[in-house]
Amino acid sequence: MPHDRAEAAGAPAAPPPGRLARLIKRIWWFHSLFALAFGVGVMLFARHGLAYADKVLLVLLLSWLLMFVALRFVVGPANRGPNENVLRKGVRLGTNYVIKQLYQQMFFFLVPLYGSSATWSLSSLNWWMAPVLLACAVVSTMDLVFDNVIMERRWLAAAMYGLAMFGVLNVVLPLVFGFTHLTGLMIAAGATPVAVAFLTFSVKAVLSFQGVVITAATTLGLFAAVAYGRAAIPPAPLAMPETAVGHGTFGSHECLPPSKHVVRRTQLDGLRCGSLLVEPGGVKEDVVHVWRHRGRTVARLTPVVLTCDGDGVVVRSELPAERLPADPEGAWSCVTETVGGQLVGMRSFRVVGADGAPSGGGGAPAVDGGVPAAAADGGPAPSGDAAAASGGGPDGGGAPPADAGHD
Repeated sequence: MPHDRAEAAGAPAAPPPGRLARLIKRIWWFHSLFALAFGVGVMLFARHGLAYADKVLLVLLLSWLLMFVALRFVVGPANRGPNENVLRKGVRLGTNYVIKQLYQQMFFFLVPLYGSSATWSLSSLNWWMAPVLLACAVVSTMDLVFDNVIMERRWLAAAMYGLAMFGVLNVVLPLVFGFTHLTGLMIAAGATPVAVAFLTFSVKAVLSFQGVVITAATTLGLFAAVAYGRAAIPPAPLAMPETAVGHGTFGSHECLPPSKHVVRRTQLDGLRCGSLLVEPGGVKEDVVHVWRHRGRTVARLTPVVLTCDGDGVVVRSELPAERLPADPEGAWSCVTETVGGQLVGMRSFRVVGADGAPSGGGGAPAVDGGVPAAAADGGPAPSGDAAAASGGGPDGGGAPPADAGHD
């Protein structure tokens, strides 16, 4: 009966694809696997070649601008004529292939940068961007999906372009041009909707009264969302690969304090928090330590910069005794934020009773985000270049460690 209906409706079944078509399809899938493997290599380079990240990103940014021109005037269904000649088709296909390679390079390069800056904790809001970038990177390697789904729908291609542009500007502006992370974030939020508007619609439509109103409203909306939700955007490529909370007397060569996860309430003298910060070209923005007890902010302190050996910058703050609550037992955290309000990392610990037994109040301590602790409870204090990071986050270094990281 269904077959009879199809014939009655005048819709004969499409012939099955020939052997050549099936072979070409398999070749494209093989090419996609190769592109995916190449993208993994780009991620590893981005992870271990951060010293060259500013130069690579500058080149990619210039390529991205050329890609904008190609997307706007060459590739896509809106740029196809009814009777394209062979040369026009060849230019379009070649441009489409180059665009895919730029998508792959940009997305795969950004993934480890945002992965190392993210806070891999359930209590954090800024870990989402790395998985989304990774998903876009994988999709960009799937030629059949990219060609037949993404590039055939200008709004979808524009959305991917907008995400990539926002991500790269957020990294390039502090890394290459020396802006603070907050300034770079605001510029990225203001520039992205305008670029996407000119990418998706004609110049005449964008510059019309309705187009200007919609573009301005979208820009203001994204700007406001980023301004109020900046804690959900990692300050890439700033990373905190290590942090620790300790107490007691200072060591003679101490940089990061001896790492403690549990502290007795009678041993809170010299309670201090240290953070190792790493960023290509140097840290672009000052940070603050936010001390919280049972989720309530106890103090916001400006840490001092210590002179330590090795890469990165070590900062440390000491919680004044007068800031301790009357009942200090329970879950504590030392949160590291930029002065602009972006989350860098967090270290959780617990204060217990004088006999070492936990009290019933305060709940379990928050799960620490993706940075390793300096040492196990009561372990030796790292000092100098011994406080170097051991990795963390999904940036090519394996599973995120359990300690230190982000809020």
